[in-house]
Amino acid sequence: MDDALRERLSRPFGPVLGFDEAAARLARRRPQKVVAVGDQIVMNLLRADLKPDVAIVDLACQRHPVPREWERAMREAAGRGMDHSVPNPAGGVHPRMEEALRTLLADGSGWLLIEGEDDLCSLVVMASAPPQTLLLYGQPKMGVVWVEIDSQVQKLAQELLAKLKKK
Repeated sequence: MDDALRERLSRPFGPVLGFDEAAARLARRRPQKVVAVGDQIVMNLLRADLKPDVAIVDLACQRHPVPREWERAMREAAGRGMDHSVPNPAGGVHPRMEEALRTLLADGSGWLLIEGEDDLCSLVVMASAPPQTLLLYGQPKMGVVWVEIDSQVQKLAQELLAKLKKK
């Protein structure tokens, strides 16, 4: 991945909120679908009794394993949804992850356990989710990125995903 693409992918794709603000906004106006990427975001949503429709986790936060109680809580919330996992490398998009995520988004609900890194799953969500889907993902040391998916967001994500796949 070249430096320009890496720099663009590191910038948030929407406003960055504190979790309490994001939870309050979500509680006031629940969109059609909520997709959460990242263990910290998913865990915070579960604690606030705001279970996402689609959750993508890798059982790590900033490359450190999540606490056992988080893993138990997420596995309980997912039910059998975390019985299946797919690989995904750091800084990449594995075809099996992309296919599994597109299937989940088409189904409208479920969990995806990533073996490796969930860092670019948000890009696949933005490129593939139906309009009016809300994507929440973490921006390290900043907060929750709030992305309301529309045709403009999809187009940008599809372009970036195509560039990423060329590398």
